[in-house]
Amino acid sequence: MATAYGTVKQHGGNIWAYSEPGHGATFKVYLPLTEAESSRPENQAGRSTAAGHMGTETILLVEDNQQVRELSLTILRQKGYRVTTAENGPEALAYLERQEETVHLLLTDMIMPGMTCKELYVQAAEKQRGLKVLFMSGYTDNVIAQRGVLDQGVAVIQKPFSINALAAKVREVLDG
Repeated sequence: MATAYGTVKQHGGNIWAYSEPGHGATFKVYLPLTEAESSRPENQAGRSTAAGHMGTETILLVEDNQQVRELSLTILRQKGYRVTTAENGPEALAYLERQEETVHLLLTDMIMPGMTCKELYVQAAEKQRGLKVLFMSGYTDNVIAQRGVLDQGVAVIQKPFSINALAAKVREVLDG
């Protein structure tokens, strides 16, 4: 509930809650009105902007939530990337151990069972020189900062993300 509240507030919205003992609870989520995806400022350049977010690099996607993993995989493959997935840190490291091809980007969830995102990245970077990393999180920036999960300046994309937001952030990290 705290994550949902933080995400809604971060996007300029509000949550109204009403509860009666023995009758359950009602939650209403209010989000600000937005324009259509095609009229957003980041999409004003049209197709040339979308094409700029294409790539051919290899990405290792590590996400324990199957739906998020499959959605991210679909988006990245549509953008031209070669993508391999893993459900957790140990599975990702095992893949890197037997992989001969260069992996250019580690795209990983921040909070997963069994291994922290920092541990995963440190061990993965030992196996793949020059490996870049992009962390995904459903937590707000405040929660991440309070937990001290990541250092300043590390690339993070907030979930949920749009197709264009993921493609742009991946391209930014790879080009950086």
